[in-house]
Amino acid sequence: MDQPSPLTSAVFDECFTHVAGSAGLRAVWQRFAPEVPAQIEPFSFLSSGLLEHLHAALALAPQERLVDLACGRGGPGLWLAARAGAVLTGVDFSPVAVGQAAGRAALFGMAGRAEFVVGDLVGTGLPGTSADAVLCVDALHFAGDKTAGAAEALRILRPGRRLVMTNWQPRIPNDPRLPARRHRDWRRILTDAGFEQVELEARPEWHDFYTGLYRAALDLGDPGEDTSLAVMQREATTGLEYADLLDRVLVTGVRPAVPAVPPGMK
Repeated sequence: MDQPSPLTSAVFDECFTHVAGSAGLRAVWQRFAPEVPAQIEPFSFLSSGLLEHLHAALALAPQERLVDLACGRGGPGLWLAARAGAVLTGVDFSPVAVGQAAGRAALFGMAGRAEFVVGDLVGTGLPGTSADAVLCVDALHFAGDKTAGAAEALRILRPGRRLVMTNWQPRIPNDPRLPARRHRDWRRILTDAGFEQVELEARPEWHDFYTGLYRAALDLGDPGEDTSLAVMQREATTGLEYADLLDRVLVTGVRPAVPAVPPGMK
């Protein structure tokens, strides 16, 4: 959450390599959020309640295609696609994450219905109008150009279909107490990218979940040789410093439907 962008795929390759074997991260989730399905192993701040909201917002029908941008190890996208009976394409610029996600598909009953490819937030390599819904969990801020990242999501969506994303946004626009990299206005970013019907929702329980998860990580104390727990604890220190200035948000935007063809031009 607190990292400046852009970051390189090599940084995330190293990160995901450590995450896969982190007993500390598993302990944080087991202690603080045991209701979150264990196989998801989130690399983000998704409570069970927020997962349900994502499921409802995506509004996927069986066999429709969900594209999960910056999918990481794949857990949330796999869970959501399995829940809807959908098929899944996950995209991440970390080859390590893509390999781990592909290896975990069977845990969700998604073997044969999920594929994972290496691609960037602003250049997925996917065909245009190929997705029935696009998901992006806690990641679009990593795009060097956030509007370009949103425009790529728009490009791969079918007309009339929806991007659903989670992130953080200042409670007070352009709050001078926040670093410049946190000055995000997701409604404007999605609108500038061409989305319509952009909606933003913030709930206190979503905010309390991520701050609580940070505190649970700090409560574990000395991480020892657990690199991933150490990184989360460092991130928690900075994240909690600014927590009261930020809202945890769920943002949706719809790709405009194809304009109607005027009479006489069909």
